[in-house]
Amino acid sequence: MKTPFVHNTSIIFIAIGLIVVSTAALSYFSYHYTVGRENLLEDSLVQSNIKLALHSVDRIEQKIVDNDLKLSDMVDVNDLKKWPEMVEAVKKADLNVDQVYILRPGSNYPIYPPYSYEIKNQWGAFRASFNVREIDVDHLVPNQPHHLHKERQDNYFFATFVLKETSKGSRYLVCYQMNLDKITALLDKNLRDLQDRFYISIVDYENNGIYGQPLSRSSSKYFYETRFPDTLYKWVLQILPRKYMEIEQGVKNRRRINLYFIILSMSLIFISLAIIYVGWRHDRQLRRLKENFISNVSHELKTPLSLIRMFSEILIMGRVASDDKKQEYYRIINNESDRMSRLINNLLDFANLIRGIEHKHFEKANISQLVTKALEAYGYEIQKDGFQLNLQTKTDIPDSFVDPNAITMAFLNLLDNSVKYSGDQKEIEVRIEQTNGFIDLSVVDKGIGIPISEQQRIFDKFYRGNDAAVRGIRGSGIGLSITKHVAEMHGGDILVKSEPGKGSTFTLRIPIRNTLDESKS
Repeated sequence: MKTPFVHNTSIIFIAIGLIVVSTAALSYFSYHYTVGRENLLEDSLVQSNIKLALHSVDRIEQKIVDNDLKLSDMVDVNDLKKWPEMVEAVKKADLNVDQVYILRPGSNYPIYPPYSYEIKNQWGAFRASFNVREIDVDHLVPNQPHHLHKERQDNYFFATFVLKETSKGSRYLVCYQMNLDKITALLDKNLRDLQDRFYISIVDYENNGIYGQPLSRSSSKYFYETRFPDTLYKWVLQILPRKYMEIEQGVKNRRRINLYFIILSMSLIFISLAIIYVGWRHDRQLRRLKENFISNVSHELKTPLSLIRMFSEILIMGRVASDDKKQEYYRIINNESDRMSRLINNLLDFANLIRGIEHKHFEKANISQLVTKALEAYGYEIQKDGFQLNLQTKTDIPDSFVDPNAITMAFLNLLDNSVKYSGDQKEIEVRIEQTNGFIDLSVVDKGIGIPISEQQRIFDKFYRGNDAAVRGIRGSGIGLSITKHVAEMHGGDILVKSEPGKGSTFTLRIPIRNTLDESKS
């Protein structure tokens, strides 16, 4: 018989493997996609900080350059007499100038303001900071502003200088020394609107603070710094979002949540696969049990049918010489017919059990008498097979509302099991006793016994033990399942006590019911 597609083990395992691999691959790419999205978001924020820092530097530098152009337009070196008035006008203008020095291109001594005792310190400090020899004057473009930014011992020197020519061709170097406080004010004016969202600072190369509190260069990936390229080129602008810790924590949380949901999804898929696998395996086992059940039932029916046919043909053909032999053959035919009837009844009851249909015919009866009657009918054949059969029953067993046919069938199933699995110890004891409102019907044998690991499974439909000795004995695998159903139908239970090699005791425990209503409840 061709194995159905859903029961093909190789195909099932291949399918599960493909699902596992595809799930793992999907989870891997999903995680990397989400991480990539988070990295893009981080990069976007970093790039936003970079653009903002560069824009701020460009804006400040452009403001300084615009001021330089205004300063250049205010200075005219043609008329030396107007220099004092011109210089004062420059200093009063809001262009951040502290002092104006005019020099000849080849000399480091200012022509204006001339040296005097009152300004000797200021004049000397200027000469120490502004050295004409360090400037390539020959390549300076006239009227084009240039910048000099130096670090001094106690502060910084910042100046704009421009080469000017008179109408007669004389060349002068005009130097505008900037006021540090005014430059700081210019920085504050252009950076103030960012300070509610960012930490802003301007530092030198050694991270000494010029404006604002210096920031740690290793504080965050969102930290960025850039140098002023042309004007304040000794200084560096630093920028960092004020909520950078919240941003970083948010990124970590989103990654953690994404990873959690991916793991949860994978876990649910794997759990679902495990459930599917367990269900498939159970279905496969059930299918195998059903196949074995059909085979066993066929064998169970074939054996008595063969005996009935054989002995009936002998009787029909008149080959039996004595009346005693005829009676023996009639008895065999009758017993095998009863055996077939019990098996068919078991099958019908099992079919009703599968469909959830119960046929209850409760009436007042005495379980001890039912068992005695059953043993009278079947005990002879059991004893004929060499079994020692003992019945122990109390005289005070009360009547109870039960289904007599169901109780008899359950008892015969237990008795048939004991006969099958007794092995060489052909001794069976049947006990009936009253215990705490119950009637206990026990069948005790000294047969092969049942392992503890199988003592609950033997009541499952179609189940038969894994032992080779059990597999070699005929049986349908539904007798104990039906017996358990009979016990539960009466509100009772079936108990088993067994040990391999030392026999088994099955006890059908039925509650005592004095009224029909009690038995139906």
